[in-house]
Amino acid sequence: MGLLLLAAAFSTAVFTRMAAASTVVPAIYAFGDSTADVGNNNFLPGNQAKANFPHNGIDFPRSRPTGRFSNGYIGLDFMAKKLKFNKSPPAYLSISNDAQANRGVNFASGGSGIFDATGQNFSISLNHQIKYFKGITRRLRTRISGGAAYRFLSRSLFVFSTGNNDMIGFYVNFGLKNETQQQLFIGQLTGQFRNQLETLYDLGARKFVVFGSSLIGCIPILRLSVPGAKCVEDLNNLSQQFNKATQIVLRDLASTLKGFSYSFINTYDFISLVSSQPLKYGFTDIISACCGSGRLNAESECRPNSTYCSNRDEYFFWDQFHPTQATYRLIALTAYRGRRYASPVTIKQLVGL
Repeated sequence: MGLLLLAAAFSTAVFTRMAAASTVVPAIYAFGDSTADVGNNNFLPGNQAKANFPHNGIDFPRSRPTGRFSNGYIGLDFMAKKLKFNKSPPAYLSISNDAQANRGVNFASGGSGIFDATGQNFSISLNHQIKYFKGITRRLRTRISGGAAYRFLSRSLFVFSTGNNDMIGFYVNFGLKNETQQQLFIGQLTGQFRNQLETLYDLGARKFVVFGSSLIGCIPILRLSVPGAKCVEDLNNLSQQFNKATQIVLRDLASTLKGFSYSFINTYDFISLVSSQPLKYGFTDIISACCGSGRLNAESECRPNSTYCSNRDEYFFWDQFHPTQATYRLIALTAYRGRRYASPVTIKQLVGL
């Protein structure tokens, strides 16, 4: 028995030291939609909501399409690098053994949402992503002691980029003319999100990074439906409502749950600033997609036979929906250290709490 206890203690020490070595936090767990997916959708049946083909990944090492909805890296990759990880955590569905999950896991799925109905049949809902994480924690506690697992998870970072597809789906299905209907929808959406955050808290999460919704009414595919290729401002307003309600939820959770801390990233205001003076931030086109076809290069998806821009770092949008690597980098670095757009603390400050 003594030898078994000694072996268990040694295993715990080795795991904890290996997982925390040289990084600012022991692990990163990511949840959300295509803005955070690093390849989970590659493993789902069908052809919807996938990016594992050219020209996606053209600026990734070896020009490899990984399943990221980008010409290269996404925000999580840049954030992980700032936290001294060699690379961001692997897609959950790509993992073949628990050792690959020692530094965290990415559960995000393109097309998914806070509601189960969003992206149903072709993506992994946030609820299902949390179920996957529950399995990870259960196995973690069987490999190391409960106390060590608690310390490991409480120091880890839990990152969210979600809600966008729920709001776009609501707009497409119902329109946004009825304010009462909008308020009811936002209340239900953020109420569900609150329950999901509480579930993760109960599983051991303590440090939360929540990226707010951006100017989703300005994505190229939606501009096509507006005269003059302007933004769908009603949808932008819904995004702002979601952000305000989410911040209220986060403040309330921080005041009622012991040890709950967070950084809310005000992506909306930051991107509004970038859009008002794009050249200052290196962008010459903040309206069109870099890869696609037709008007605004947004009438079709980015496919192997699509045309794509050569000056990709000067484009805000990569395809009909998603930012370029340059945009992701800008948002991630601002989230990490930009006090004006992160509250109540930046990511850099959060990991030090």
